[in-house]
Amino acid sequence: MADIFQIVKYEGANDTFIWKSPIEDFVAGTQLIVHESQEAIFYMNGQALDLFGPGRYTLQTQNIPMIKKLMNRPTNDKTPFHCEVYFINKTEQLALKWGTDSQVQYMEPNYKFPLKIGASGEMSLRVEDSRKLLVKVVGTEKSLTQTGVMQLFRPFLMAKVKPYLAQTMQKSEFGIFEVDAYMGVLSSALHSLLIPDFKDYGVLLERFFVTTIVKPEGDNAYEKFRELHLRQWSDVKEAELRQKVSIIEQETIAKNTIIESKATAEKRDIEGYNYGIQRSFDVAEKIAQNEAVGGMANTGIGLGMIGGMATGVGPMVAGITTNALNPFMQPQGGNAAQPAAGVGIVVPPISNTQNETPSDSMTEFKQKLEKLKTMREMDMISDAEYEAKRKELLDNL
Repeated sequence: MADIFQIVKYEGANDTFIWKSPIEDFVAGTQLIVHESQEAIFYMNGQALDLFGPGRYTLQTQNIPMIKKLMNRPTNDKTPFHCEVYFINKTEQLALKWGTDSQVQYMEPNYKFPLKIGASGEMSLRVEDSRKLLVKVVGTEKSLTQTGVMQLFRPFLMAKVKPYLAQTMQKSEFGIFEVDAYMGVLSSALHSLLIPDFKDYGVLLERFFVTTIVKPEGDNAYEKFRELHLRQWSDVKEAELRQKVSIIEQETIAKNTIIESKATAEKRDIEGYNYGIQRSFDVAEKIAQNEAVGGMANTGIGLGMIGGMATGVGPMVAGITTNALNPFMQPQGGNAAQPAAGVGIVVPPISNTQNETPSDSMTEFKQKLEKLKTMREMDMISDAEYEAKRKELLDNL
C-alpha cells in the first residue's frame, strides 16, 4: 500500500529534458507540484493521459478527467492506483555541441572544383510538444538529459545537416575562401532548414550556429585555387590603391593651381595692374623674341602696343612711351601717322621714295601683316580692327 497524501514534484537536474518521478503508486489526494517552465504528464496503464502546467494540484478523480474514466473508486478514492508521472523541462537548453562525423563534398561555386569540408558548432533546444517527445523519443526511459538527447538525435542530425550544408555552400554567393566572413549567413540558412525536422519530434530548435568550417588544408587542388584567389585579391587591391593615389595627386595639383592663381592675383593687385595688362606684356615679349621682327615698321608695332599699356601702368611709363613714339609721329610727306582706334598701334606709312624697290615694299608688307595676325590671334585686336588695318596696308602697297 502506498503512502497516503504523498507529494510528487520534480527532483531532476537543470540540464534534464525529461524526468520520471520514482513515485508510481499513490492515492487520490496526493499533492502534485509543477514548477514554472515545466509540465507534468500522467501515464496510466501505459497511456499518456492528462497534462498539468505550473501549479500545485491535489490529485482527485474530479480534476483528472481522463483517469476518472478508467479507474474504479471502491473506497471513496482512498484506494491507491498505479500511474506514472513524467516532468518535462521546457527551458531552453543551451550550448549543445554538434559536428559532422565525416567530410561533406560539394562543388565550390566560384572556381567550380570539387571540395570536401567538415563543420561543427553549437545549438539550443527547447521542448515544444511534451506528449509528442515522450511518445516518439523517450518511451520507457526514466530520464532524458542533454547528453541523451544528443546521442538520440545525432544520427538524425547528421542525416539532415550534411546535405543541407552541401546544398547551401554550393548555392551561396560566397566561396570557401570567404566563408569565415559569412558564418552568420550560413548558420541562419541551416537553422531555417532544420527547424521543421526537429519540430516533428516535439522539439523546437531555438538556435543553430556554425562556428568552424574544416577546410582541406594540404590538398593540391585546394592549395592551387587558394593561391589563385589570393593573387586575384592582391591585384584588385593594388588597382584600387593606384586609383586612390591618382585621385589624390590630381586633387593636389588642382589645389596647388588654385593657390598659385590666388597668389598671382594678390600680387597683381598689390602691384596695381590686372590680367589684361599682364597679357600685353606677354605679347610684347613674344613680338620682341620673334625672329621676323625687324626694321622701323616692326619697331612701330612693338612701341604702339607698349603705348597701349601705358594707361594702366602709370604716368611715368606713359611719358616714356610718348617720348619713344615721337620720332614716328612726325609728319612724313605731309601725312601724319595716326594710331589705330582703341589699340594704340602706330604703323608708319610705307615709304614711296624712288630708292625703295618693289621687293623691299613687299617684304615690309608681309612683316606688318604677320604682326597683325599675331595680335589678332592673341586677342589684342578685334577681327574688324584687323580687317581695317589689313585693307590700309593693301591700299598703301
